[in-house]
Amino acid sequence: MPIVIFRERGADLYAYIAKQDLEARVIQIEHNDAERWGGAISLEGGRRYYVHPQPGRPVFPISLRATRNTLI
Repeated sequence: MPIVIFRERGADLYAYIAKQDLEARVIQIEHNDAERWGGAISLEGGRRYYVHPQPGRPVFPISLRATRNTLI
């Protein structure tokens, strides 16, 4: 279960996966509102991860555990 660091750059959100030395722009988030943030996360290049939904939008940068999302 990799640790993913999410950070904002301007209006875009980026994810960095240290184990793979990969940084990619987040193109879709399943839950992205004031009450809940997370779920299925799609990255530029086609990779997908799942982050347990957080209560509200977090303050970035933030490190969260993610699982590979191959079922969606």
